[in-house]
Amino acid sequence: MKKKNKTAIFYAYSNNALDHLAPYVFLCHKKKIRCVVVYGEDFTSRKVFPNTKIVNIFQNIKIDIYNIPFSEKKGFIKTIFYFIWLWVGLIEYKKYFPNYLKLKLKGLCLRLYNRLDGNLIGRNIATNLLKDKSEFFVFTDNCNPKKFKNSFLTKIKKHAKIITTGHSVFQKKINTKKGLFVEDFALLMNYGEAHYKSYLKNKKITGSLRFSKNWIKILDLHSLNNKNFKNKKKNIIVLMSPPYLTKNWKHMLNTLAKLISINDINVIILPHVRGMYNLKPPIELKNNWYKNLTLDSAIKNSDIIISWGSTGIFEGVVRNKKILYLSFLDLDSNIKKYLWINKVSKNIIIKNEYELFDAINNYRTNKKIDNDGFKKIIWPNNDPWIKASNILDKII
Repeated sequence: MKKKNKTAIFYAYSNNALDHLAPYVFLCHKKKIRCVVVYGEDFTSRKVFPNTKIVNIFQNIKIDIYNIPFSEKKGFIKTIFYFIWLWVGLIEYKKYFPNYLKLKLKGLCLRLYNRLDGNLIGRNIATNLLKDKSEFFVFTDNCNPKKFKNSFLTKIKKHAKIITTGHSVFQKKINTKKGLFVEDFALLMNYGEAHYKSYLKNKKITGSLRFSKNWIKILDLHSLNNKNFKNKKKNIIVLMSPPYLTKNWKHMLNTLAKLISINDINVIILPHVRGMYNLKPPIELKNNWYKNLTLDSAIKNSDIIISWGSTGIFEGVVRNKKILYLSFLDLDSNIKKYLWINKVSKNIIIKNEYELFDAINNYRTNKKIDNDGFKKIIWPNNDPWIKASNILDKII
């Protein structure tokens, strides 16, 4: 009897999900499995655009992409939405179109998106993908409901094995709840996640493929811009958290303004994609605000990474950068929730701006950096690339 072809479907509703799913796309492609990536809610609403480096990787290895609007053009609202969605994509990176026009079209796109029947579209996605006579596997970041994802997973579960990966780095002690249903198999980040997701029967601790050395190398190889902006100054990247995750927004702005004024450092501020992409930069930070710079490019060219909760620090960990965690700006005052808090050096935890400026002043580029406490969160059993590959061989 002839064996069925295998198809791996990757449902990414956001860039965070895409970041963590993309390495699995690459691995499955290397194993000669047909891969289809579904760009879900955040991309369909044009809230964000897919990470350009990941898009470039998918194009180079010829991954099939399922853009929802291309398959949903029947009916007046859907037709109008489709053309507005296309226009938003066409002008987003064109400098000669004014920003107010881009924002107006994005707003119209979102209003039309909100009128779409999510349950129907989710079922349609599953139906369209199941037309191929294959053995199906669905990878997604979790089974939590979204506008399309809810009905998509419910429909496709009868025909495919569902495998989940992390949506982000599991770095805090958080009690998690079941999603729509329990997935067939879960690929977990670390032992902490396994403890707080004890309801999962079929699970393996792999570590974070997103922050594996192999994936970092692949990102670098497919970079559209390898320009090195480092200089002789101390190069600092600030990974901002949005206002709803920052304890005191005004205090944060004042601290960063003082930081920028220091002569022998070069500061680049990276606004968080969620909730900050369209945020107008404060006047005092305008010249240091880089919303279009990718995380990997920024960190690759840095010496010090500053954060108050962003999981982007783990790319700095892989690239052996100095991490400074500003506990005085983190909205969650219970820092003991962090799984790494008692495993990292005390000079990483910064309690006020005076300690921050002192740490930067004392930093030396030739000094050995110890990030082992952070590495245990993303690499519980050393770099996860080979282990994840072997697990996929058993599952698929």
